[in-house]
Amino acid sequence: MEADRASGAQPRIGLEDVDLPRLGMAAMRIIGAIEQGDTGVLWQAASRLVKETTERDVFVSRLLDGRRSLGRGIGRRWAAVRVDRSRDGGPLPSGTYAALEFSVSLGDPAIPFRELVSLRREDDGVWRLAGYHAVREA
Repeated sequence: MEADRASGAQPRIGLEDVDLPRLGMAAMRIIGAIEQGDTGVLWQAASRLVKETTERDVFVSRLLDGRRSLGRGIGRRWAAVRVDRSRDGGPLPSGTYAALEFSVSLGDPAIPFRELVSLRREDDGVWRLAGYHAVREA
């Protein structure tokens, strides 16, 4: 690891280095802010990459617009987590990403949805919000 730092290479992040329960709690806080429409928290939680490439109002409206009419989630359960490293030239800007998936019922009547919270590991080691999507299950 010291040789990696000395050569300028980015240190390798393995799954053993990722605190999965902490990521899950962060994702739940983000979902709570989305449900409450707390735009300030959402922008503050956004990754540097998001802030550099998307205007605040555009980012926040993308998170909130599709969710406002659905209300609070019922019976939210953590379904899956995936941690991947994207390289230059891939579909995402290079970096380490975590995708946390939740199963939840939304709306009235309650309809099953999948929520996906995407986090990006910043250079300082902090995981920050990269995106959110809620998709109705088939």
